Amino acid sequence: MLFLGNTWVKKGIGFIFASLICMNGAFAWITERPVHQTVSASSVMASLEQRVVAFVHGTVATIQYTAYKLGGQRFDPQKGVYVVDCSSFVDHVLRAVCPQAYSSLVNSSGTYNPTTKDYYHFFNQLSPEPHHYWSKVGAVKELQPGDILVFRSQPTYRLAHYSRKRHHRKVSAEGAGHVMIVMSKPIFDTDSFEVQVADSASAGHSDDTRMPHESGIGIGTLLLKVNLKTGQPYAYAWKMDSYFKNVKFAMARPVDMTALTEQVGDDQTYTD
Repeated sequence: MLFLGNTWVKKGIGFIFASLICMNGAFAWITERPVHQTVSASSVMASLEQRVVAFVHGTVATIQYTAYKLGGQRFDPQKGVYVVDCSSFVDHVLRAVCPQAYSSLVNSSGTYNPTTKDYYHFFNQLSPEPHHYWSKVGAVKELQPGDILVFRSQPTYRLAHYSRKRHHRKVSAEGAGHVMIVMSKPIFDTDSFEVQVADSASAGHSDDTRMPHESGIGIGTLLLKVNLKTGQPYAYAWKMDSYFKNVKFAMARPVDMTALTEQVGDDQTYTD
């Protein structure tokens, strides 16, 4: 049995204190004691953030073998084997912890296995106000643990040659992308933000749980450069000592709308 941490778990209109454990690859909450506590909207959202982070840590703790594979979807917690790409990993976490948010994404994208392109376009359609189990995050400094960060590189172009007609045509190759889960609050350092993320990738970041030259699921730190006026990111460095690469970003937060609708109002609380 692996102990993963304590948190408040909602029960009815009250909360209970519980421990999250992992036993034989399965996750479970163990109730320790009932409590009576007032609950604000922010604390409800924080509870969802904690569940996302705890699930990721629990997954990483069970790893016996992991590898990055484009299109891979092998999740075997019993054996600790995970062979996935970045979007499959995030899809898996959302399905397990935030099923309503995942369903909203699936319904919008029209696919049960959303890719980085689907995440990017879906996030850009969101508003800062919670809606359809998501809210848009506008600036890096506003990122919280459990948020989703995605980027898309610029499309590349090449000249296609047609010898029969001796014509050339510019052909676009769709840009690549990457999607990650934010694991801690960003830290501003000099001219960029250090952001700890969880992802499935072909290589790890700085201060990473993956061994050098190991791919697959892990937790590490990358750098984000932001527009000083808007706070929005425009470039990333995969590691602390890597070069920055300009890309297009989108950021969003899964929201427990069911819990939020039980609030009487932003300034009101309820008790058991």
